[in-house]
Amino acid sequence: MIDLSTIRQELVRAIAANDAAIHLRAFGAWVLGDIDGLSREVSAASGAYENNLLPEQIAALGYGKACGLLTDAQDNVLLSEIQRFSGRRFFSAGRPLRVEIDGIALLGIALVVRHVPDQTWLIDLLSRSALEVADNPWTLGLVSAAKQLLGAGPMLQDPADLAFALSLRGIGDPTDALAAGAWQLSSQVPSSQNLGLDRFSVRLASFDGVVARTSHVRIASPGFDDLLLALRGIPRAMKHWAFETKPRTPRSKIAVWHVENEYHVQALLWTILAPIFPDLEDEENLPSIGHKRPRVDLAVPSIRTLIEVKYMRGGAQADFAKVIDEVAADASLYLSTSKAFDRIVAFVWDDSAHPEQHHELQSGLEKLKGVEAAVVVSRPGRMGRRS
Repeated sequence: MIDLSTIRQELVRAIAANDAAIHLRAFGAWVLGDIDGLSREVSAASGAYENNLLPEQIAALGYGKACGLLTDAQDNVLLSEIQRFSGRRFFSAGRPLRVEIDGIALLGIALVVRHVPDQTWLIDLLSRSALEVADNPWTLGLVSAAKQLLGAGPMLQDPADLAFALSLRGIGDPTDALAAGAWQLSSQVPSSQNLGLDRFSVRLASFDGVVARTSHVRIASPGFDDLLLALRGIPRAMKHWAFETKPRTPRSKIAVWHVENEYHVQALLWTILAPIFPDLEDEENLPSIGHKRPRVDLAVPSIRTLIEVKYMRGGAQADFAKVIDEVAADASLYLSTSKAFDRIVAFVWDDSAHPEQHHELQSGLEKLKGVEAAVVVSRPGRMGRRS
C-alpha cells in the first residue's frame, strides 16, 4: 500500500519538474495558495509590459489580483489592458483559436473582470468558448468557473478534482460528495500520467484540501499515526512563520526566524509535538554501549518511538547519501541499546529545497531496519538564506 506522503511528494516532484507558460504557473501558485510563487509570476508578467500585454500575462496578473498582490501601478495597468482587450474581435474567421479556448487564461481574466462594470463581452466570449470546448471536460470546467464568477452560469462538478480545488478558492461549494470524487483522482500516484503543471497543481490542492477536511490528531489519546500526521503537516504549519521584510506594527522590530541547524529543527518539532504528546522527551539518553552513550533527539515513550532529526544543507547526491548513512548508523545503535523503543521516525530538514529528490530519500530511509517512517521537509521558499 502506497503511503499518502509518497503520493504528495510525487505530486510536488511532478510540479517542480514541469515547465509551463506564465499564466499556467500563476494559476498553479494561486490554486495552491503559494503566495511567494505567485508574487514571482506577477513580477514577471508586469515586467514584460512594453506596449500591450499578452492574454497570458493579463491572466497571470488576474491571479495575482485575486490574492491582493498587485501594487496600485500594476492594478492600473491591468485594468487598462482589460479595457483594451475587451475591444478585441474573438473567433475571427481564418485565425486560429488561442485565448478563446484557453480555460486557464479565461479564468484569470474573469478574476479581473468581475470587478469592472462591463462584463457582457466576457460573458459572451465564455458562452461561445463553452461550445467550442464541449468535448474537453478540463477546459469546460475552467470556463464554467469563469462564468460562475460573473454570475452567468453554474460551476460544473466535473472534473471533480478541478471543481473541488476551485471551491477551496471560493468558486463553488466544497461539498463532501465533491471531495470524495476529488480524492479518487488526487490520491493516485501521478508519476506515470502525462499531465501539465495546471493539472498537477489542482491535484495537489485537492489532495491537501481533502486531507485537511478529514484528518485530525486525537489529542486525548494520540498514537503513531497522529505523530506522522503532525510531522507531515509542518509545511502548512509554517505558513505564518516569522520571516518579515518590514515591521508588522509601528512599534515592533522586524522578526526573522532562521532555521540554521538541527537544534533549531528540534525546537520547531518540540513546539508542535509537546502539546500533543505530554510525555515527549528531548535529548534522551539511552543505555550505554561500551564507551558510547547514545543520545536521541526526541522520544515519545508512550508510542515507543524515537525521532531522529537531520539537517541537510546541500542538495548534491552525496548530501542525500550522507543522511541515509547517518540515520542507518544511529538506528542500529539506538534500537540495540533500549527495550523501551522499537521504531524510529527520521525527520529531515532539506535546507537546499530540492523536493524532486525527496521521494527517493524517503524511500531509502524507510528501507533501513528500524525506521518505520521518514518525513522530508524543504526550507520554505520565502525563507531566504543568510548572505
